[in-house]
Amino acid sequence: MEHAQEAGSEESLQFQAYETIREGILYARYAPGDRLQVKDLCSDLDMGRTPVRESLVRLRQEGLVQTIPQSGTYVNRISLRSVECARYVRENLERQIAIECCVRIDAEGEKALSNIMRRAQDAYESRETRLFFDTDNLFHQAIYQIAERERIWGWLESINMDLQRYRWLRVLTEELDWDAIMHQHGAIFDAITHRDVDETGFLVSNHLHLLFEESGTVTKRFSDYFLFDLPKE
Repeated sequence: MEHAQEAGSEESLQFQAYETIREGILYARYAPGDRLQVKDLCSDLDMGRTPVRESLVRLRQEGLVQTIPQSGTYVNRISLRSVECARYVRENLERQIAIECCVRIDAEGEKALSNIMRRAQDAYESRETRLFFDTDNLFHQAIYQIAERERIWGWLESINMDLQRYRWLRVLTEELDWDAIMHQHGAIFDAITHRDVDETGFLVSNHLHLLFEESGTVTKRFSDYFLFDLPKE
């Protein structure tokens, strides 16, 4: 029994270390190209070496870090090919899921989306970058929840990391204001709550399609963070 408790505690610490470092990579606290030293991570996380090492193994398997022999472990740069592929998947899946959201939404669902939009407006007005980014994610996640497709959202989260990292840097890019995101979410909300299936599908598809069209501005601002591996046209 005691051994099982110890094993559970070790797994909990490993998961905590993994989640914390992964979040640090998402929000560029550990920026692309940064070297991740175990002793520094242990200090940051106030943990021993074992859970930190094991979390780095998992992050390496997910392609977020790489280990270079005789050099160290580094945060991988953001693959533009990966960003575009994830955006493509999201655009094609989310269009259909938003249409299902139109059919299934009820008063509770409308209230949930409205509350998220209100929080986004507050973040927009106070220029709270992290809150604005998080409410953007919550808005899309709520569409999946209302459509009863939340499991798909969970699957996407596991392949979506480079897109998420890109989106975070987009929010940080001074040349790109937040107005477009607010306006597009507002239009999607109106279409969903009016049960306008065709308009909802078009707006969601366009919203996610336009996301990558801003990539030139984002990559210019954070040029050292990206791997320019898109196929030539």
